[in-house]
Amino acid sequence: MHYKKMIMKKNLYSLFFLLSLTFYGQDSTYLMQLGNQKVSPQKFELMYTKNLDLIQDPTQKDIDNYLQLFIKYKLELADAYDQKFDQDPQLKRELATYRKDLSKKYLSDNAIINQLVKEAYNRMKTDVHVAHILVKVAPDASPADTLKAYNKIMMIYKKAQQDIDFGQLAQQYSEDPSAKMNKGDLDYINAFHTVYPFETAAYQTPVGKISKPFRTKYGYHIIKVLDKRPARGEVEVAHIMTVNHPDKKNELDAKTRIFQIYSQLQNNEDSFKNLARKFSDDKHTAINGGRLHKFGIRQMIPSFENQAFNLKNPGDISQPFQTKYGWHIIKLIRKYPVLDFDQVKNLVHQKVLRDERSKMGRKKLIEKLNKELQVKITGNLDIVTTHINRDFFVNKWHIPQTPENQKVLFVINNDKKVTYRDFYQYLYTHQKKNPDKYPQKKAVISKAFERFKENQLFDYYNHHLEQFYPEFAQIMNEYKHGLMLYAIKKQQIWDKAEKDSLGLKKYYQQHRKNYMKPETFDVLLVQTSNHKTAKKIAKDLTNGHSKKEIEEKYQKEGVITKEKTYTDETLPVTFDKNKNWSLQKEGKQYVLYYLTKTHPAYMPSLKEIKGQVVSDYQNYLEQQWLSKLKKKYSVKINEKVWQQVRAKYKK
Repeated sequence: MHYKKMIMKKNLYSLFFLLSLTFYGQDSTYLMQLGNQKVSPQKFELMYTKNLDLIQDPTQKDIDNYLQLFIKYKLELADAYDQKFDQDPQLKRELATYRKDLSKKYLSDNAIINQLVKEAYNRMKTDVHVAHILVKVAPDASPADTLKAYNKIMMIYKKAQQDIDFGQLAQQYSEDPSAKMNKGDLDYINAFHTVYPFETAAYQTPVGKISKPFRTKYGYHIIKVLDKRPARGEVEVAHIMTVNHPDKKNELDAKTRIFQIYSQLQNNEDSFKNLARKFSDDKHTAINGGRLHKFGIRQMIPSFENQAFNLKNPGDISQPFQTKYGWHIIKLIRKYPVLDFDQVKNLVHQKVLRDERSKMGRKKLIEKLNKELQVKITGNLDIVTTHINRDFFVNKWHIPQTPENQKVLFVINNDKKVTYRDFYQYLYTHQKKNPDKYPQKKAVISKAFERFKENQLFDYYNHHLEQFYPEFAQIMNEYKHGLMLYAIKKQQIWDKAEKDSLGLKKYYQQHRKNYMKPETFDVLLVQTSNHKTAKKIAKDLTNGHSKKEIEEKYQKEGVITKEKTYTDETLPVTFDKNKNWSLQKEGKQYVLYYLTKTHPAYMPSLKEIKGQVVSDYQNYLEQQWLSKLKKKYSVKINEKVWQQVRAKYKK
């Protein structure tokens, strides 16, 4: 399992620990000493104030509690170093992956990236409805295959310019499998929804016009822009959903139930929030009154998206409609237009760095590196050219075994030496079938050398980011410590708790009283707007009528039913000793709570609650481990200095 995924899964530490530093201060006045390591008061205060706003637990913001957390962190980290977790191969691989992600913002020219960020933001303000035709060709296709694909797209383009229906052309010629069904219509797109060249063509082509053929990594395209509109932005809605449950034979079908709910909404008999909580089959949102996270275009299925965005004013409610998931009613909570540039600049910047358009920033960066990093040519490119024969242009060339292979071809920044063999290896991996280029051999090799030199410059810069940017080195060190802490806690706590079955069983026996399951109540909720009807239903249920019989008998009266299970703490009503139902008035509605079954409190077996017991056992093991660490590494607090620091922050 990857360390990064494990950190996310286990929520190892708060962000405090992942952003913390290990300090080896040599100050004569120190705050604390753990083993041989000293921590200055300045370093401690920097860490405390830096992460204060990020800590969720209010108790951890208290300076006294923070000190204990800090000591715990330092003790565990010291043990991780002593056990050489920093040398673990898997940790090193994970650290390399993180470095690759972190380095992205340093591997492009900022001026170009800023231009791309502004361009992307301007595009975000408009949605573009596009249809396209694709002729597939791989990025590394042969010249012959590339020409074949190009000729085909040009043929289609000419037909499209003759007013032949674009949808028909897409069905006939497009190599996008979906075109047979959608006639090439991709609906509306926005910035970052497609690859950059496609996006650019979409935004640069006027409505009703067809773009010139262009190429992406998928092949050649032409697009027709069908419409442009102000961006929809995002929308926040709540919904009520009903689905059919084949296993519940006594339940009305989803369509009938959704229209019952809709009728109550139309007649103002109950609120949307209450109806969602009681009757929506979407368990994840029902508890919050059906509320969904805000979303933009292409994030929901089209039918749901259009219903949501078509609502005009907050509080508006859609008519019932069906999707492949079930039946829905939507209530508009709020619409969110595209935010001002300053509000989304950082988010857009991150997206640009992850997008292929960032290559433009890399190109500009390499131009700067060529000026700022000295490259001293010590070899002779003519020597390389003499070893390039016709085999190179038919992809059959092999690296020559010559005396100069290990000699230096050029030196970067008086530091990195690049050999002839390094260049030969590059040529070997970049040879292509192109026999017509042999007469231009010298020019081909010269051009390849420039690309190779640029790659070497870029690699040198990338591998020395820690030297160029101290803050980069700091963040990498922080992440490394987070990985080490996870690894040692996995060894000392989590794996032990999973594998030590005898210890787990003993812990469960010693703490059984903590795991008693409370009494629960199965309740049938019946809602109606008529008090007399509610009383009749209570009588029918008492006389043994089933839920299905109640629904059929009172269907015309708009009765809604729902089965729920409560504990004594969550049960919203109190049942009289002489009857097992309670009738409550909620707004304009009457809700009958009918108790169908009581499940007594019981002591669950270890198997039933193993997850909960394992978690508690892990906490116990961690406390045991921490006690050992305090004996292994002496912890000395400079009390005079600590009181001075504490006085600044103790409220």
